Amino acid sequence: MSKPSPLIQREFPTGLVIVQACIIPLAAIVGYMLFNSLAAKSAAIGAFISWLGSGYATWKAFRLGGNGQLMLASFYQGLIGKFVIVIMGFFIVFRTVNPLSGGSLLLGFAAVQAMAWLYPMVYGERSKT
Repeated sequence: MSKPSPLIQREFPTGLVIVQACIIPLAAIVGYMLFNSLAAKSAAIGAFISWLGSGYATWKAFRLGGNGQLMLASFYQGLIGKFVIVIMGFFIVFRTVNPLSGGSLLLGFAAVQAMAWLYPMVYGERSKT
């Protein structure tokens, strides 16, 4: 007899957070190779802020199972928490980190966010085969 599949598939969001975490050192390496150590540091900080928010939203949204209303409430709480983490992260970084390359910071942030768009395409192709 086959085992029923769980209501929540945690492999996809967990894989996304892991891939996003791998972008942090990659953003630093690319920033260092193309520019300098300041760009590398700034890109890594921006990527970390983005990853921290995504990780929290993923944890909050997918930690509960079962009731649809409970899952939806957790999802919204996760997104609100992600928003707060990102805003506070940028606020703290802009106030405390000197010197800072704003462009590299935002590019590192955007690189991690881009994985939220690219990973589903790759994951979807992989799961079809």
